[in-house]
Parts: sequence; structure tokens; C-alpha cells
Amino acid sequence: MAFSEVTEALREYEAKVAEKGGTAPRRLRPGLTREDAQRIAAGYDVTLTEDALAVWMWHDGEGTLPYCPGYRGKAESTPGIFAGAGFPPLSVAFQLAERMCALWEWGEGDGGYPTHHMNKNDVKDFNGGTSAMCLWDVPLVVYDGDLPQTVIDCHDPDAKDSLVLSCDYGYVNPSSRTVLDFVRQEIGRLEDGTYTVNENGILL
Repeated sequence: MAFSEVTEALREYEAKVAEKGGTAPRRLRPGLTREDAQRIAAGYDVTLTEDALAVWMWHDGEGTLPYCPGYRGKAESTPGIFAGAGFPPLSVAFQLAERMCALWEWGEGDGGYPTHHMNKNDVKDFNGGTSAMCLWDVPLVVYDGDLPQTVIDCHDPDAKDSLVLSCDYGYVNPSSRTVLDFVRQEIGRLEDGTYTVNENGILL
């Protein structure tokens, strides 16, 4: 999807959260430049797609304590801009992806990570052909402090529409949902009352 459309949708979502009295927008960090975002990604041999760039150029995550890799809060969820979950800075997102990849390989044993694990749902054009979480699966939403819940598939930096994949502790699931679909879904949840804001300004 066009960079501008994703950016516009994200700004609309942020404005709607603020209109409802949510405090999460105040914790959002300034966005990265295109160059800085790609420099961070290049450190992990990844090139961000236009959709992924739109996300972290909008805001570079949330500047709160839970987005330290390895930190685990007492609550099952971390209140943030995406309701009950957190939005990590890009540098932290890659650290979390790297950590999950390491845990995945440790749990699966020797065998040529990441392509040695294929299940019946794996298809050639899905996540580079593997259901294993890879470094190009950049965490957009995390829960319980440091566990990726939703990732942006950047295995093909030239993709017109980047897919948003759900993550289950080191595995990603096939999806046709794009980044723009994800943001529009979040807007819809605000509008239909699925998401509410409590008396402390926390989006739930």
C-alpha cells in the first residue's frame, strides 16, 4: 500500500485515541527519518518495506519501561497505543525479533534455521517460505512486555502491500491482512466501542 495511505491512517487512529481521552499518544516517540530507520534495519540485514517505514516514521514506538527486551511486567498486558499491548521502538523491535529467533532455534535444535521448519500451511510466498519467525518479521505489537504478538513481514522489501502476521511464540501464521488493514481495523474498534478508555486514560 502507498506509504502516504498508511501514514494517514495511523495519524487518524492516533487522533481518535486522543479524542477519546487516551493518554497513550503522549508517550509516543518522535518518528525516525527514512535513513535512520533503514540504518537500524540494515544492522540486522533487513530492508524495511514502505509500509514498515510508514509505521516507524510516524512514531518510533512508545517511550516506556516495558520495551526493554527481557523485561516482564506483572500484568498480562501492557497498556499502549494498540490497547492492552505495546508498540516498541524500531531498535527494540529488532532486538525482540532476534531474541525470539534465538529462542526458536534453541528449542528446535540443529537444522539450518529458519527454513528447516515447514508445516502443512507453509506456502512459497508466505514469509519467505517458512512459518518460523525471522529477523525480517518486525514486531509491531508486543504483549507481556516483550513477546511479539503482531509482526510486519519485510522479507520482500519491494512488496506493494506488507502483510501483518500474528505471532505465536516464535511462529507466524499465514494472513492476507496488510498494514493498512490492521490500522483500519484498530480505527474500527475505536469507533464501534470494542476499545474503551478508562478513567485513567488507558486504552482497553
